[in-house]
Amino acid sequence: MHFDGSVTARDLTEKLSEVQLYDPLSLYVHVPFCRQLCWYCGCNMRVENYYTRAREYVEALKTEIALQAGILAGRGVPTSMHFGGGTPNYLLCDDLADILGAVEREIGLTDSADLAIELDPRLLRDDDIHHLVSIGFNRFSLGVQDFDPDVQAAINRLQSFDLIESCVSDIRAGGVDDVSFDILYGLPRQTEASFAQTIEKVIALSPDRVSVFGYAHLPDLLPHQRLIDSETLPDETLRAELAEAADASLTGAGYRRIGFDHYAKPDNALAMAASVGRLKRNFQGFTDDAAMTQIGFGASAISYVDGLYAQNEKSVGAYMETVRRGETPVARGLVRTKRETVTAAAISDLLCRLETDISAVLKAAPPADAIRVCSALERFESDGIIHWRGDAIVIAEGAHLLARAVATAFDPYVQPQIEYAAAV
Repeated sequence: MHFDGSVTARDLTEKLSEVQLYDPLSLYVHVPFCRQLCWYCGCNMRVENYYTRAREYVEALKTEIALQAGILAGRGVPTSMHFGGGTPNYLLCDDLADILGAVEREIGLTDSADLAIELDPRLLRDDDIHHLVSIGFNRFSLGVQDFDPDVQAAINRLQSFDLIESCVSDIRAGGVDDVSFDILYGLPRQTEASFAQTIEKVIALSPDRVSVFGYAHLPDLLPHQRLIDSETLPDETLRAELAEAADASLTGAGYRRIGFDHYAKPDNALAMAASVGRLKRNFQGFTDDAAMTQIGFGASAISYVDGLYAQNEKSVGAYMETVRRGETPVARGLVRTKRETVTAAAISDLLCRLETDISAVLKAAPPADAIRVCSALERFESDGIIHWRGDAIVIAEGAHLLARAVATAFDPYVQPQIEYAAAV
């Protein structure tokens, strides 16, 4: 929210030119196209009816990849690549392979790199999964959201259990052992009983990871969310109960809780990273990716290099026009201050490990802000949300869903959220 136009393409170029020869790189490709509008969606997307425009976008992506590769000049080693959206599988597999080929040719992409893609199961074509596996994708994330037909109708995303089951079966047949589901609570028409059935079906399909997100209803910022009847949304108490019920069911089924809203099987890479303290959080959520440098390609994609955030043009048209001129399409961003860097590290620790040492935060903050932080933490402590371990605060057992609310105590731009149910 604090990005502005003071960050330019030149700033990103300078930072990328400092990347070292063997520095690991995390690459992200944004595909903004969808076949239809899901009313709950908060992503940068557009409904596209003409595939020729998607082909033009693929060409722009390849051009941007070449531009960034020229700056890197052979430095950096991609260890992961994630396709997000929108709907990445709106693109034909041959075009996805074309993008991968551009990365391999221009930047370098080894067989050991993790290739992940978000899928809309409704858009999968015959042999798509087989093709995606054959070109190297080894992590698949399915947008499930909810299995209840009544809830699906209320958010304009109809997809049957059989469709998801068939998709998972095809992925497993391809030898892939990293399948993730995205589930949303707080959707219209959800009830305790219907959501419990959704979680039961999730467990039956046995994905390797599950992300359980709270739906954010922001109709003033996202006009299409006005198509959702706000009277049918769960109230704050029910939202909290849905989140708690999902947690109990998933952990009871053997999933390990990762941070405050992810779950993974114990032998999954995400769970293993959490067990040895290597869990991180970036724009895609919790991750086991060790790369400190992230490079984003496509409209609205965000790069992060050594304290610099740089976001591309959000408009697809403006993005493509800038790239066609041979220019890096950075539109805005932010350069972290020392205090922001310290604060970010503390928040990351809290969200990933549910505990963090705040001594550096208090040292970096002006006296008045340090007092505000301590006052906010005292309120969380008195309510039993946190307890102290030396200079570290620890989220209390059962209070993991409130980790983000606690994190606002450190954030100089946000007032602490003490309304706990609303924070879930």
